[in-house]
Amino acid sequence: MRFRPCLCALLVGFTALMHPLRAQSPREQERPAVTIRVSTDLIAIDVTATDAAGDYVRDLRADEFQVYEDGKPRKIDLFSVTDEATLSRPMAVVFALDLSGSLRPDETATLRQAAMKFTELMKGDAVFAALTFNYDVKVVQGFTDDPRRIEHAFAKAEKFEGSTRIYDAIDRAITMLVRQAPRLRRGRSLRRVVVVITDGFDSASVIDKQELVRRAQAAGVTVYSVMLPSYMLSVTRSGERVITPLDAMRIVAATGGRDFPADANDFTPMFKALAEEIRASYLLAYYPEQRDGRFHELRVQTTRPGVRLRTSRNGFVAPAQQGQ
Repeated sequence: MRFRPCLCALLVGFTALMHPLRAQSPREQERPAVTIRVSTDLIAIDVTATDAAGDYVRDLRADEFQVYEDGKPRKIDLFSVTDEATLSRPMAVVFALDLSGSLRPDETATLRQAAMKFTELMKGDAVFAALTFNYDVKVVQGFTDDPRRIEHAFAKAEKFEGSTRIYDAIDRAITMLVRQAPRLRRGRSLRRVVVVITDGFDSASVIDKQELVRRAQAAGVTVYSVMLPSYMLSVTRSGERVITPLDAMRIVAATGGRDFPADANDFTPMFKALAEEIRASYLLAYYPEQRDGRFHELRVQTTRPGVRLRTSRNGFVAPAQQGQ
């Protein structure tokens, strides 16, 4: 099938970003990676900071953040900044691939070249899983630290047809991250990420969309979307992408993620942008006082002027007391 080579190249590029790709210099080896040991009660918030021009702000200090729970300030117990000189924060990633769409044949070579470059852009430690969706949602690979298994799983994808269940697929990915992904890897807490590769048009999902947003935020899952280039152009203005239901639902923005529309002429900027986005993050965490099993609202602010924040969640469900 003509789609298989390009899709495999895409997933090989994504999974390769999770592994170290070069030997560290002596100076880098002297700088240990931040280790964060957590309990199940810890409330973790992933934060991305940008300035007015949209550039990442990487030098914020812990005392420049303030976390509010139900409007009341809370003490930040753990703070971590992604350090590009060391391994990035480990992640649990679910790739969700839309099999109802396709890539044009002329995009294949460009995609493969960009995917190979993408393997040079990021280093880290992660476990990842994969699922596919059209009229059905199917887990094709459980969590693994071997990128070859992801490659093999997507190489078997054959039916690029049928209706589309984007929201149900994201919901399944969230469930996998909560129930099956490890919370720690080598003593460090994992960031939870869903990368959905789609045309953005849902036609068959059954989950309530507001409930999906609530579940993602409560679990601290960040959703990123990669829009397939074959579906980018509108009928009214050349080069402008159609607004999709996924855009309108704002689940990507509500979880602190971003949409990455792929340019059919050059996929490299999309790969670079996604890699930089994942690297440019802060981790804020604290232990909640409430143990009532209820949903509590979260808000994060910074005292530095002109800095905008995107957060992975705006609330959490507090742990319940035993017997409650």
